Amino acid sequence: MSQTSSLNSPEKKRRAETFLQRLWRWFIAPSPQIQAADQRRQATLLSAVLLGLMIAGVVIEFITIALITQPNYTGYRETFFAIFIMAIVYGLSRTRHIRLASILAITIATMAIFLTGWTQPYGVLGGLLDYLILPLWLGSLYLSLTELVLLLVIEIIGLLVFPLLTPEVTWNDILVGPFSFVFLMSILLIVLTRHRNLLELDRRTELIEKEKRSRREAARAEALLRVAEKLNAQLDLDTLLETISEETTRALDTPVSLVALYDQKQNAFCSTTAVGIPPEVTKNMSPFPRALYDQTIKDFGTVFGLPDIQVFSKLPNLDQFRQLNFRSLAFATMAYEHELIGSLTAITLGESRGFTEDELLLLRGLADQAALAIINTRLYKDAHRRLEHLQALRAIDIAITTNHDLQETLNVLLAQITKQLQVDAAVILLLDETKGQLEFGTSRGFQTSTLRYTSLRVGEGMAGRAAQQRQIVHVLDLRIDPQTLANASSLVQEGFASYFAAPLITQGKVKGVLEIFHRSLLDPDKEWLDFLEALAGQAAIAVENTTLFEDLQRTNDELSKAYDSTIEGWSHALDLRDKETEGHTLRVTELTLELARAFELSESELVQVRRGALLHDIGKMGVPDRILLKAGPLTADEWLIMRQHPIYAHEMLRTIQYLRPALDIPYCHHERWDGTGYPRGLKKEEIPLVARIFAVIDVWDALTSDRPYRAAWSREKTLIHIREGSGQHFDPHVVVVFADLIKQKSAG
Repeated sequence: MSQTSSLNSPEKKRRAETFLQRLWRWFIAPSPQIQAADQRRQATLLSAVLLGLMIAGVVIEFITIALITQPNYTGYRETFFAIFIMAIVYGLSRTRHIRLASILAITIATMAIFLTGWTQPYGVLGGLLDYLILPLWLGSLYLSLTELVLLLVIEIIGLLVFPLLTPEVTWNDILVGPFSFVFLMSILLIVLTRHRNLLELDRRTELIEKEKRSRREAARAEALLRVAEKLNAQLDLDTLLETISEETTRALDTPVSLVALYDQKQNAFCSTTAVGIPPEVTKNMSPFPRALYDQTIKDFGTVFGLPDIQVFSKLPNLDQFRQLNFRSLAFATMAYEHELIGSLTAITLGESRGFTEDELLLLRGLADQAALAIINTRLYKDAHRRLEHLQALRAIDIAITTNHDLQETLNVLLAQITKQLQVDAAVILLLDETKGQLEFGTSRGFQTSTLRYTSLRVGEGMAGRAAQQRQIVHVLDLRIDPQTLANASSLVQEGFASYFAAPLITQGKVKGVLEIFHRSLLDPDKEWLDFLEALAGQAAIAVENTTLFEDLQRTNDELSKAYDSTIEGWSHALDLRDKETEGHTLRVTELTLELARAFELSESELVQVRRGALLHDIGKMGVPDRILLKAGPLTADEWLIMRQHPIYAHEMLRTIQYLRPALDIPYCHHERWDGTGYPRGLKKEEIPLVARIFAVIDVWDALTSDRPYRAAWSREKTLIHIREGSGQHFDPHVVVVFADLIKQKSAG
């Protein structure tokens, strides 16, 4: 056992008690069987009084024996007998039989006083019978008022009879002494006891009323807590309103409940959900005007009950209420921070009922809970909608930045637009600036393909007007006013009722028009219109970006073709300059590309390989004609100049940004695998792969082509020569792949 447990044990607690506390526990403290606090207090008092009487009796008797001068005094016998009997009653008071012990104590005390006075008449003259007030006092604490009066009557009779039994005591002694004292004090004691009992009764009544009120408040709080728990679990408004109606009927025990929400546009309360009423009846109820509501709460307050609603002739829907046999109602306003939310009503059928104050308080609490839940649901719905809007805009942004196909981007746009705006169909018309016309871009949600052939001038129709005015235009009801739209007859056949057109504007320029169609009437709020405008802006950006990208791509393709044409012109000029190598450049370029594909180079890398192969001898433009076109062998000094042409190529091309990736072949195609090449003496993998590939192709084409000073070698002889140069002049792996390529070409 731990030290803490030891200190808390009963044995330790007893050791910590003082001597007086032990005495109190041994002689005064009530029995553990008595649990009620007031009974324990009564038992404690009775035990203390009995113990005090016994001690006082012993002390007084010993003093009397010591000081009395009367010979043959025997009064101590009665005293000690009474103390003995009192001790028995004291022992009984230490148990749970408090009622019995108190009656015995009162009876024994009364009898002991009379017996002592009868045996010791001179004590009566000394005021002994005045002690009869003690049992009366005890009786006022432990007896009922009736029992106390009976005890008083017994004592009065005993006093009046006492002179007849004791000749030494006269009527005068009794009437002047104990009788008058006991009688007057008893009357006063009875009056005080009755007053105390009345106070106790009032206190008990007040406690009972408080307990009832506490129970009612607890029941109301429990009901509100249960309702709050259910309402807080709902995030769908329709389900929430149904829950509010159900809980209202349950809490107020009515067959019908009705929830109405305040509509700011109509400035009225519109019935939305009910329990005990058919849904179609609820839907067809007339709105409750705000002006009538203001007058009602002015007369009755925001929470009130009416025993009979059929007497109010100005009440909206009164005929329906009479048909449904509505009778009494309890009404509460639903409001949150001075914002009017709606109303909550509990209704009885047939019977008239007066709703209590507690029921109205409960209804008010339900209305407050419902208002808060409705606000929370609306906030959640708004937050969820705004999150979806942000996600939609993000999806559109991603589509714009990652997709450069205009049709696909517009399809993503329309998918998000119809979903987020919750409309049935949408179409995007693109502006052809050269023609000044709106042409069909893409559509979604239409049953026919009529709009695919749309072509409108700016200012023509609603879409043309939106583009011209640069603002959103709409038709409230196409069924009433369809003629302002192009293809109006086809759109009516589609069943559309509402129409909106938003211009696509970016950087101050109109790029097109977004048209929205819906098959039921739309009455959008400002947030909806703002989001439509934002979506139109995103669509405009998408059109602008895609158009810019297509223009840039087209320009880039044209520029790339111009670059390649220039490069081909340079290579052709080199071939024309060196008659011996005419056609060499194109041949090695094509074969180099074939071999490079065998090494799985990407398309972008192959573009640079082609350019590098075409320009592989561009450095020879820096070699003098006397050396380049010399018919005989070159001298050592001339070879030094000739071997500078890769460096010339590097210096010429490195300043041209788009040709830098193509430098490896012109700069390094004369490097050798063993490091004996030029201009830098690179070896093995230090030499770029494309240069190693080209080196093989360059030698192959040179040896298999006719020269003025020799005839072309056969393929077999040339391939043997290249294999012999593997590991010295050429990369062995490139030689193997090249040999396989040549075999495939020969077999083909």
